[in-house]
Amino acid sequence: MSRHNRLWWVVIALGAMLAPSSAHAVDETLLPRDSWFIISIGGTECGWLHERVEVSGDRVQTFNEMRMTIGRAGATSTVQAMWRFVEAGDGTPVECIVEQDSGAEKSRAKYRFSPSEVVVEESAGGRTKSRVMESPTGKWLTPGQVERHVNAKRKEGATEIRYTTVDPSSGMSVVEMTSTRIGEGEGQTTRWRTANSAVALLTEEDVDATGRIVISRTKIALGDMVARIATESRAKKAGVGGTIDLIDRSMVSLTKPVPELLLAKHARLAVRSSDAGALSLPDAGAQRITTNPAGGLFADIESGRSSPATPEDLADSRYLASTILIDADDPAVKSLATRALKSAGLVESSATNERAEALRAFVMRYIVHKDLATAFAGASAVAKSKAGDCSEHAILLAGLLRAQHIPARVASGLVYAEEFGGRRNVFAWHMWTQAQIEGAWVDLDATLASSLFHPGHLLIATSAQDDAQLDSDFSALLGTIGNISIEVVDVDR
Repeated sequence: MSRHNRLWWVVIALGAMLAPSSAHAVDETLLPRDSWFIISIGGTECGWLHERVEVSGDRVQTFNEMRMTIGRAGATSTVQAMWRFVEAGDGTPVECIVEQDSGAEKSRAKYRFSPSEVVVEESAGGRTKSRVMESPTGKWLTPGQVERHVNAKRKEGATEIRYTTVDPSSGMSVVEMTSTRIGEGEGQTTRWRTANSAVALLTEEDVDATGRIVISRTKIALGDMVARIATESRAKKAGVGGTIDLIDRSMVSLTKPVPELLLAKHARLAVRSSDAGALSLPDAGAQRITTNPAGGLFADIESGRSSPATPEDLADSRYLASTILIDADDPAVKSLATRALKSAGLVESSATNERAEALRAFVMRYIVHKDLATAFAGASAVAKSKAGDCSEHAILLAGLLRAQHIPARVASGLVYAEEFGGRRNVFAWHMWTQAQIEGAWVDLDATLASSLFHPGHLLIATSAQDDAQLDSDFSALLGTIGNISIEVVDVDR
């Protein structure tokens, strides 16, 4: 069975956090700059960041680019992300372009701002979509305004700086930022700790006398993720000669094998955060969460159990929407859904649960190239390639379900494996699908040969997967990858 995780997404999210968005001279004038940084994780160089600001007449353009290569259980994936924000000299937003290349497909989103709305044009793998979204709510600062604001506050000698801005890499979501001066950094620098309201991780930045950030670091369980200023030629060499295997580092080992998990009816898992921090897991699908008096949480996972969809879930059009990744209205996806039902002797008027299971079983058989070579592809791309790991199984199944007017979302978490990536008796990061059937969320894993959804699945997060860029619904992953321990307390056959 091929298993993937969304570590490539996490890497991009962390890279966005490390991006030195306030690396600038301590002056109220916005000045052009061009800075390069080496990215490392746990001391291993694996890529670069590039930031550039251009000022031309009444236009300010801010660029952020990132390239990283990570190991994936023996395979490697290179991910690239870029965003460019254009604003007027007075801070009025004009447009923003976000691009991402995960190795499977290139995606692009262009946001064009007006006072009342934002027109979004998205493309991936030759597919294009246009939509209109409301302008980000409240008073927020563009990148140029952030720079001026932070410059002024540091010049005043402030020890805490607060502002609200938007995150281009996560669909223009509004984020609250707080930077606090915490002491001296490396060399002749001061150290600031920055908190982002969207992500429960802190970033520390060492700022020199000119106000330039020279080092940015985020502590994660996989090893500190660091961006250190460098020349362009030196930065571009980072990660070329080798990389870090994040799948291997993120797997959770058990003290003994528990093969009965794969056939059991119910299991109770004791789940703790390795750093003793707070841990939050969802009650959804087969999973129920309670507090463990000894610390951490109990996760009770029961095969065949579902969870009631909330009124908000029932009214949420995203679970039926055709998006860049889950492009349910693509002719290839719609045709494949019809073919899957026909092969099972069903029609569109058949019971929802029967159709959902037929689609799940069809995807399991249809994807014949089950490997880690594909990083993250959309449903129509998988329909053509018949290739991918668990993320492609989950995305294609979600697309087929939506094509059949069955609300669906993707789920991310850990799954028990007797052997994976050269390791035995581990929980490895995994993706599957949840379908809304008769008002309840039901787990469907298209990587399984059997219809049995076994209790060796620990759910961490769910997502409607409604854009081609970083998905804020998955922010819970950032604090759990590499920072979780699992003990199998009980298994009922």
